[in-house]
Amino acid sequence: MKKERILSTVENIGLSNPDGGDSNGSCQKAPDLIRQLNEALFLAKFMGAVNATLDPDDVCAIASRILFDYIVYHRIVFTLELDSGCKTFSFSPLEDRSAGPALEAGGEADSDNKPTRWFTFQLPEKMGKVEICLHRQAIGAFSGHFLATVTENFAQALKNSLEFHKVKELAMRDGLTGLYNRRVFDEILSIEGELHKLMPLSLLLLDLDDFKLVNDTFGHAAGDQVLATFAAILRESCRGADLVARYGGEEFAVVLPATPSTKATEIAQRMRMRFSAMTFAFGGQHFSQTVSIGIACTFDTAKIPISELVHRADNALYRAKREGKNRVCIHTDKAGANIAKNRSKTPDAGSQSANAPMLGAGNL
Repeated sequence: MKKERILSTVENIGLSNPDGGDSNGSCQKAPDLIRQLNEALFLAKFMGAVNATLDPDDVCAIASRILFDYIVYHRIVFTLELDSGCKTFSFSPLEDRSAGPALEAGGEADSDNKPTRWFTFQLPEKMGKVEICLHRQAIGAFSGHFLATVTENFAQALKNSLEFHKVKELAMRDGLTGLYNRRVFDEILSIEGELHKLMPLSLLLLDLDDFKLVNDTFGHAAGDQVLATFAAILRESCRGADLVARYGGEEFAVVLPATPSTKATEIAQRMRMRFSAMTFAFGGQHFSQTVSIGIACTFDTAKIPISELVHRADNALYRAKREGKNRVCIHTDKAGANIAKNRSKTPDAGSQSANAPMLGAGNL
């Protein structure tokens, strides 16, 4: 939306006070000049502040805070149309000072110390809208050109932050599965370890059994289908606070905050059984796939560092592979010691086990 169009909207709702003539002469020019100077100073401050961040949430918060320094409003509501859905931010700086109830969008109030009207400004490129409930004393204290410029600069800052957010999300996600990638997993796992000291923290490492046979038998397109399907199962099986990532190749990782090993085992078993019960169809042929899962848990990341937690989960996964695949194993100190002793003596964990299902003709 161009500035002229925004200005027209502002003038139509009566926020500007165009002069009908020059009846007051030079007496009116001085206040107008002072107002224009104050508006210019504010706009410089506003533009610098909202463009100092590339986080959409911060852009809205900063805009609302700085705008209140110049325009006394009761509430401002930002409604953003994002790829992930609609997101709303509401700021009410006067609410704590008022004894009366807060107004909903479109509401009115009659007392002198209450807002009188909601005004809506549509943002360009279908980014959303801004609704502001102005205080009675604020109306007429600024020009339409001022509001148009504020809206235009806010929209540009918001657009920059949304585009940066999209690029950042792409860099954090695995292109095939949509899960977090290994780099993000490592960073967030370290943060979770700091946040959940003296609280249970469980880590699941999951590896698809004999996945190379899927690619060799049915092609990489079939392998991609299996990986994407398993990623969807992981997302659906986890809670909002859980972290799910593609660890590398056919290996995945799940972090379960505030979750003891017993609960983590239940979650892992549900994942394993749901995946193994699926039948994949590709090129007129059908096959099934299984997953092995290793679990490690700690109640104190100060005593057991994150790197050790990952090592323990990896040992538990190795044991699940050695014991026949398609199973869940939990790390124990005794089992970990045995694995460390035997790991160099046993065949590669990714090799076919005698008890593991084969992707031969009998499965097609």
